[in-house]
Amino acid sequence: MATIAVIGATGRTGRALVERALETGHHVTAIARRPEALGLRHARLTPRAADVLRPGDLAAALPGHDAVVSAIGSTGRGPTTVYSAGTAAVVEAMGACRRLVVVSSAGLETPPGAGPATRLVGRLLHHVMRHPYADMLRMERLLAGTDLDWTAVRPTGLTDAPATGRPRVSVGATERVGNRTSRAELAAYILDHLDDPATYRTAVAISS
Repeated sequence: MATIAVIGATGRTGRALVERALETGHHVTAIARRPEALGLRHARLTPRAADVLRPGDLAAALPGHDAVVSAIGSTGRGPTTVYSAGTAAVVEAMGACRRLVVVSSAGLETPPGAGPATRLVGRLLHHVMRHPYADMLRMERLLAGTDLDWTAVRPTGLTDAPATGRPRVSVGATERVGNRTSRAELAAYILDHLDDPATYRTAVAISS
């Protein structure tokens, strides 16, 4: 089993990642500004306080892990740099660790061949979410400029529904997937594909 750092561990997606990682036998470092808010205790869980937007906070927290999974995100629709600046801080602090997975969004691009209704919805969503999406794109471009084994996983609308165990996935994010993704499904996919070279250095669209 791996030793995994989950950044943004107290958010709903971060918590799903921590819980799934522990269920599947991994050792987990749960990183958040207030890790005690996670409310979990486990022999293989280490809470760690850090703020990705505060320089140096991650320097002592990330080295020594087999993989880093980032579930950081903005809380609104206004201008933000949390995705790009936070990921830049993560990249700088990873040390010898080569594997990084970030949570992005399937809304960033409309797949080729999408029908008129899908394209219309995509344009509307881009207008509403233009600021977070712009920063997610900066994040993904930043990753493309590194030599890490990175993956940007792009879920559709996130829900708290149970995992189906049958996610729809498009490696390269070139095909349309469904409209909703359960956080449990997202977490399971990420952790099941940490060592999958087919997902390295690309985006992966996913839905339940």
